[in-house]
Amino acid sequence: MSKDRLSFRYLLERKYQLAPLPLVQDQLATWFDDSFGENLYRRQKALCEQVLRQTFGYRLAQLAVSPRHSFLDKLQPSHKFILSRAHDAAACQCEFEAVPLPSDTIDIVLLHHVLDFSSHPHGALIEAARLVTAGGHIVIVGFNPLSLFGLYKWPGAIFSDKAVWRHNSLRRGRVVDWLQLLGFYITDSAAIDSGETRDSTATWQQQLSAKYFSRGAFYIIVAQKLVTPLRPIRTRSWSPIKAGSLVGLKQVQAADSCHKKQGIEK
Repeated sequence: MSKDRLSFRYLLERKYQLAPLPLVQDQLATWFDDSFGENLYRRQKALCEQVLRQTFGYRLAQLAVSPRHSFLDKLQPSHKFILSRAHDAAACQCEFEAVPLPSDTIDIVLLHHVLDFSSHPHGALIEAARLVTAGGHIVIVGFNPLSLFGLYKWPGAIFSDKAVWRHNSLRRGRVVDWLQLLGFYITDSAAIDSGETRDSTATWQQQLSAKYFSRGAFYIIVAQKLVTPLRPIRTRSWSPIKAGSLVGLKQVQAADSCHKKQGIEK
């Protein structure tokens, strides 16, 4: 392979390479404050509140790439906090693959685009699953790679320097498979956002952008941690004791008692 092809391949890999989250976290937060990102965030928050309205729990932890975009305002749990990679607005700054919390302590763990911008998404999901209590829930918000927004990532990463276009393309089905292997049951709340808009005052360009480009741009997965195995284990029944062995046992005991009596009489 020539040096020109090697250099082109190197430059292409650099364009799609996932940047360390601490370096681009402020840039991602700014993107969620813009018009398109803000619209996605508002829809994500509304859908999360809708699917978690009936979910019970005392402790809720949000692992977020942008801590100031919280989902915790209208959710029920009384103990709510945000964990982030590096940000002053978070309650704790930590690695998503090594959260400094004991296992089975959080009732609801919410991942806001953590898998999209993690260098080890499977490891981050395993760590989040470790925190969930038995019967608790994990909520995942991620970009849908099969939408127009997800497909635009490929040219967007080449012609733009925005960090939002350099994310992991994780299909919803792939994340569901990971959760099932970790012992989670996918509830009926799992859905892909429709991206429909009801703003009648917007221009036709804005309507096309909001209705088509953002349609299905993200998905939300709600899964519950199983407390029983998928295949119930039957208890082994005791094998019946044969009558002959009981008779023999009684005869030995009777013989031993006779010998003891004879010894006492002597």
